[in-house]
Amino acid sequence: MELLRESIAVRTSACERERLAVRERLAAALREYLPAGSRVWLYGSLIEPGRFREWSDIDLALEADPPAMSIYLLASLLTERCLRRVDVCLMTETRLATAIRRKGEVWTV
Repeated sequence: MELLRESIAVRTSACERERLAVRERLAAALREYLPAGSRVWLYGSLIEPGRFREWSDIDLALEADPPAMSIYLLASLLTERCLRRVDVCLMTETRLATAIRRKGEVWTV
């Protein structure tokens, strides 16, 4: 039983380190692709310690369309940079906007 607890602790610690590394890569990429002052919301497992796993994606909502590109191109570029699938939506177009504003984590780029 102790071996199982130790294995779970090692896995949990590795997932948390990866979650923090993904957040850093995402922040750097957003600074590159979005204009200064842009507001974005993170939501889902990336903002909650203990929920991020090996297969977790990145959920991101934008306040406005990114300049000079579609949200689909931005999602593709972020996926490449973050080494995780990135789902991007616009706050003005998602039915989840209220929940994202309530539970999400807002970043200003």
